[in-house]
Amino acid sequence: MNLEKFIPENHVIKLTSTEKQPALKELVAELQNLGLIENKDRYYAQVVHRESLENTGIGNRLAIPHARSDSITKFITVIGICNDSIDYQSMDNKPVKYIMLSLFPTTQSTQYLYFIGMMARIFNNRDNDAFLNGSPAPEELYTFLNGQCEAYFNTLSNQDSYSSNESELTGVPSSDLDLMIRLDRLYNLNIELDSPPNIVQKIDELKKLIDNRLLTYYERMIKKKNNPFAVIEKNSCTGCHMGIPPVNIIKLQDRDGIQVCTYCGRFLIML
Repeated sequence: MNLEKFIPENHVIKLTSTEKQPALKELVAELQNLGLIENKDRYYAQVVHRESLENTGIGNRLAIPHARSDSITKFITVIGICNDSIDYQSMDNKPVKYIMLSLFPTTQSTQYLYFIGMMARIFNNRDNDAFLNGSPAPEELYTFLNGQCEAYFNTLSNQDSYSSNESELTGVPSSDLDLMIRLDRLYNLNIELDSPPNIVQKIDELKKLIDNRLLTYYERMIKKKNNPFAVIEKNSCTGCHMGIPPVNIIKLQDRDGIQVCTYCGRFLIML
């Protein structure tokens, strides 16, 4: 699986704006230029409102402004490369060079969170600093991120058996998996930034909202695997390449509870 599954190459642009709000407006305007939205001012207002609730500068040069709207029928993203880094009041107090703006319907919240979690891991990887600290052209950034996405999915592909018990998660709502993906991203950010108090507080607050059965399962999985989440591709788990029973796929499509791979135990996500 590669980056094209999530974002086309022409959705990466160079930004001319040198401040946060004009940059957000420029990215929303680009979505309209691409014919993906109408009424750019409406969506800009939604993005700004979401930004007022919680700053989306997640550290390591990356910001992820977004808005959820049921007037959008599919997940759409545009990535802007800043000519000069922008003050974004990020979690790590460092300026932002890459802004990834997304719009998505409520039904695709899980897919969005999975995508952002993957991108955050790429930007958090110190081995990628040399490239990301440079000034790549849009096509260069796309090629780089595409390679990183392929490497990310390859790391999932270890044939490791795990005796999962789906009944452990019976009754846990699918919306809790969205929260779990958020928590996983915060855990990784917490390690990267050496446990800043604001991240620790966010983790503690989020854990209170998640079913304890799901937390227990996640903690057990994270000890066994680098990434406890896997996407379904061609009716197979990308973590172990084993087939997924049709009944589980139907439940995922209907958001009927949380589904895990019966072979490797990873949480299953359908894009």
